[in-house]
Amino acid sequence: MAGFNGTISAGIQPFDNSSSNLGTMSYNWRANYVKSAHTQMRYQVIWDGLNENQEPLASNFSTPNGDIINIIFRVYASTQYPYPASSSDWDLVGTIRKTRDIANRSYANGQANLVNQRFTIDISQLSQDLLSYSLVPINKGTWQNSEWGGMNGGETKQDNVTQGISFYNVTPNGTYRHIWVTATPEVLLANGTVEEATGAGVSLSFNKIAVINSVAQFEKDAIYYNLKYIIQKSAANTNNPRGFMSLCPNYTQTTNVPFLKQVREDEEAEWLYWWQRNMGIAEDVSAGIANQQTTKARLKVETYLSNGTLQNTMYLSDFNSNLDKETVSYLEVFKLNQNRVCVQNVSPTYINANAQDNGGLALTNQIDSNTSYYKTHLEYINAEDNVIVNGNFSNDLTGWTLFTSGTSTVTIDNTGGLNGGKAVKFTGDNSNSQVNIKQTNILNIGTTYTLSFYAKRAGGTGTNWSVELLSPNQVFSITSNDFQYFEYTFTATSDDFIFKRSNLTNNSVIIDNIYVQANSTTIRATEYRYFGIDRETANVPFGFVRFHWLNRIGGIDSYTAKRYVTESLSAKKSTIETKSADRTWYQDDQLLGGTAVNNDNYISNTMRGGNLYKGGREVLNVTAQRNNSVFTEPLNKQTAEWLEEIITSPNVWIEMDTEATARGNTVNPFQRPSTKEYIPVIISNNEVETLNQESGLVKFNLEYTLAHKVQTQRN
Repeated sequence: MAGFNGTISAGIQPFDNSSSNLGTMSYNWRANYVKSAHTQMRYQVIWDGLNENQEPLASNFSTPNGDIINIIFRVYASTQYPYPASSSDWDLVGTIRKTRDIANRSYANGQANLVNQRFTIDISQLSQDLLSYSLVPINKGTWQNSEWGGMNGGETKQDNVTQGISFYNVTPNGTYRHIWVTATPEVLLANGTVEEATGAGVSLSFNKIAVINSVAQFEKDAIYYNLKYIIQKSAANTNNPRGFMSLCPNYTQTTNVPFLKQVREDEEAEWLYWWQRNMGIAEDVSAGIANQQTTKARLKVETYLSNGTLQNTMYLSDFNSNLDKETVSYLEVFKLNQNRVCVQNVSPTYINANAQDNGGLALTNQIDSNTSYYKTHLEYINAEDNVIVNGNFSNDLTGWTLFTSGTSTVTIDNTGGLNGGKAVKFTGDNSNSQVNIKQTNILNIGTTYTLSFYAKRAGGTGTNWSVELLSPNQVFSITSNDFQYFEYTFTATSDDFIFKRSNLTNNSVIIDNIYVQANSTTIRATEYRYFGIDRETANVPFGFVRFHWLNRIGGIDSYTAKRYVTESLSAKKSTIETKSADRTWYQDDQLLGGTAVNNDNYISNTMRGGNLYKGGREVLNVTAQRNNSVFTEPLNKQTAEWLEEIITSPNVWIEMDTEATARGNTVNPFQRPSTKEYIPVIISNNEVETLNQESGLVKFNLEYTLAHKVQTQRN
């Protein structure tokens, strides 16, 4: 078992800290949980066993330690969060053996640095190969889960499925990965061989980060720019809403006039992607910060008339199915850290079919003929602290005023509460006397509160078991002898909170964890995105062309082009020269070997001579493709710079509605909830003009071919 001389420590790494070696050399030390896979991702190990001008020697070996000659970097990837517990649950995507870096030399005297040796790698290209895209099926709200994503790019999986559903031929989410890098030294032994160090404490583990498939433009974007696309709720950005993963300029608003991205009422796929980091603020007793976890997260959608008057308000929350939740103080909240990409469909068709009101009831056809535009943003709802004192009865009945009648009592049950803790116990008698507990002067009359509590039966017989909230009156029936969770929203009609036993003759009930919250605090977590309603009638013979593409932030953007649609077919043929048949002689129809025959005795219509249908140059094979083009609307500079992404994106699709695409909807409408499907295309333009001062607004002529070529026969 080999060890090494000296110690190793982390040098450069993508997620750094303010006290690192580079802390004073980099603006804000660039500590960011999310990185672009297309920027440098360097990891460095610093070893103090030798200086840069010294060579590792076998003679330096002293059992069990020797000089370090290489560092083995192991790169792991996962889409799981919380992170997998052990390295065996991560995907090992690369192992890099790195010798020491070239020595740094002084500009003054040319001498090598006399402190430490360094081993540095860059894993950006390796990370890029892990990422592609993840589409959500058209007309679906979000993908099935964050870990596996939607319709993912990357390597096509072998599919030899012999069962209804395969658990194997699945690609992890192509939009992002968590990255974890470890470093283990290789040591030069006394006999000159090299051995990987083993034992406790010999390996170095770097900070875990996440990477997304974004690309920063050096002449435009700050290298640190990904920070603006991390959606979170913290003290630092409560008043600084963050951006979605799109460079579409429909987040801008000048003098109260927003830039409207045009969408059509019949469009079923308009996506907002974002990186969801945290969902609240953790408790910090020393700083006096209470737990501020989020109870609800949703996209708020507001529609407006042409004069700017608010028309309808509704909410979308499909993406919640991909977020982790937990119970804190017996209130269901989102876990503080999520660390994943989320996506939500905000198309008019989807909103009209799936939007809800503030209470979760369905709202349909909210975008109608009067709607001029709508805007949306992500908001968090954070419940305030419990107004009830000692709601879990951990201090017995402190804070509560009791009312008992006859032999009916209110007591503490030391083992009856949730998880065996304390709870309050109402015990009834034959007179069915009503007993209660209350706290005075804690509610504001007219204020809306949310009540939650746990309850269970505790002895006796019968089925009519209940407790009652007074002011206002609300009865909660207990239907089984076990814990049940109740949640109820009420508006206070008294400033006293009173909880009483109801209909409990000769029976008892245990109540625990009474939680009463005042009006929730709503926090806007993102920028607004504005969408205008395009009602231009489609030219039916030609239609419009709707593009989707992998954008420069790693999400999916879309645009509908409508002008001058053209379609053509090009074919390339390979030919060969063959022998021609004998065209001189035709077989006589009357005689065959001197004997008259009838036509119906011929075996085939092929006759000797006169075979003009074959021979000469013949086509061996045909390669064919469809060539299409369409013009955009006139574009201003801001929009043209955004749409140039279509030209540079490696992944572009158009929507098509054909018999073939409709089949998926017929077979499995859950998997393909639309008759439209993404069809990959290749943009064949080599260039587009994004600015022309003389002409003013520019138009793109998007030329493209279907990625699936036209199928042809072989000769």
